[in-house]
Order: sequence, then C-alpha cells, then structure tokens
Amino acid sequence: MRAVLLVLLISGVTGLCTGLGSVPFWFVKSLPRRAFDGILGFGAGLMLSAATIGLLMEALEGVRRGGVLNVGQLVLILAGFAAGFVILFTVDRFIPHEHAGRHHEHLKEGAHFYDEEHDKAELEASSHVRQGVLISGALVFHRLPEGFAIGASFAGGDTMPLGWLVASSVALQNICEGVVMSAPLRAGGVKPWRAMLVTGATGLTVPLAATIGYLFSQHISGAMPFGLALAAGSLIGVTSNEIIPETHGHGNESTATMGIVAGFMFTILMRVGLGIG
Repeated sequence: MRAVLLVLLISGVTGLCTGLGSVPFWFVKSLPRRAFDGILGFGAGLMLSAATIGLLMEALEGVRRGGVLNVGQLVLILAGFAAGFVILFTVDRFIPHEHAGRHHEHLKEGAHFYDEEHDKAELEASSHVRQGVLISGALVFHRLPEGFAIGASFAGGDTMPLGWLVASSVALQNICEGVVMSAPLRAGGVKPWRAMLVTGATGLTVPLAATIGYLFSQHISGAMPFGLALAAGSLIGVTSNEIIPETHGHGNESTATMGIVAGFMFTILMRVGLGIG
C-alpha cells in the first residue's frame, strides 16, 4: 500500500509539472517558433531516451543470463513492445481529438500562434483559446502512456532508480509540452494563473495510469518485462507520432534535432547519476 501511495505521489507531481510550462508567459506574451521547436525537441529526446536506455534496457535484463537465451522472456518483451504501439494507435483512432495526425494543417495554424513575427491580427482571440483547449485535450491523451511508464518503472523492489529516471524525464517533458499548451491560451488573453490551471489539469490522468502500470507489472506473474516493454512502445509511439512532427515544417529541423540530442545526453547524465547500469 505504501508503494502505491508513493507512485501516486510521484506521478501526481510529475503530471502537475505540465503547469510549470506556463511560467514563461507570466513575463512574455509569446515566444519565437524556433524556441518552441527546440523545447519540443528536447522533450522528445527525453521521452525516447527514457523508453530506450531506460525501460527497454531494464526489460531486456536477464534475457541472456549465464549465456543462455531466455526465448520466452524475449518473446514477451517483443509482444509488449508491439502491444504498446497497437494500444496507442487503436485509442488514437477511436477517441476523437486534435493532434498532429493532421500535421500540415495543425502546424500551419500553430505557426501563427507561436511565432511573434507573424501577423496575429489575422486571428481572433477566441480562436487562440480554442486552439489552446484542443492542444490541451490532445495532451491529456499523451499523459496516459506516460503515467503507465512511470508505474511500470517503479514496480519491483530493485527498480527504484529506473522509476526516478522515467519520472524525471516525463516531468521535464511535461514542462516542455506545458509551454506549447500555454502559448495559444495567453495569446487569446487567458490570464497566466488560469493558463497554469488548465495546463496543470491535463496531468491529472497521470496518477491513474501510473497506478494501473504499477499494479499490472507488480502483481501479475511474469508481467514486469512485458509491462516495461509496453510502456516503452507507447512512449516511442507518442513521441514519433505526435511530438516530433510538431517540431518540423517551420525550417527549424536542425534546432529540433539538437534538442533531441540534448534530451538524450541529459538522460544519460541522469542514468549515471542515479547509478543505473
């Protein structure tokens, strides 16, 4: 019970970190598009590295113990990884929401919202707010695999460092996405404190998903490697299908790529600092 409460607390704080993304807009009304692409790229790097050098590496631990390949465990990991993608895209298909699945239209609009060099007079304040709400709704969906990943990474007595690695990476990524959510809200005249409440509220689904991920991986026999791989697959799916496409199409691909590299480097430093591997 104490472990579940700890996971709830950590995942709750991680989800609420999304609200911190509104902090820059307490001081400025907008940011250049290049800054957004770099911030999102950094967040994407954090998610990809948490999934690969974090969750997947932990799942693969012991697959070839003593020089003998555990075929059953390997199949379980591959099945979990594939299941992460399948679940993500199934839910994405049948739950309507505004997201990067309509990349070109979405980004064309987003360029007006985020780049202070564009003529914002062409857009009504109400359309800015509507866009912010739609983006926030899409990112509520993103929080589910993130929460599951946090819960699965804390399952098992010897995986606490991995749990902190994943939770820290997701928290920083949530701040990055909070910046993206806050921009159109502030452009539409929403007060800073309300923008913080709206963006922070999108993280309330994280504790629920984290509890499911923890209980699934902890209490179902042999589910730990499957759960870690499933979480990794869903995180990679969200990042490649939603976050990375948001960073492209504005001529800032190099900035976004440097952000991804920086995200990986940051995760490597965290991994070493936490004594993993």
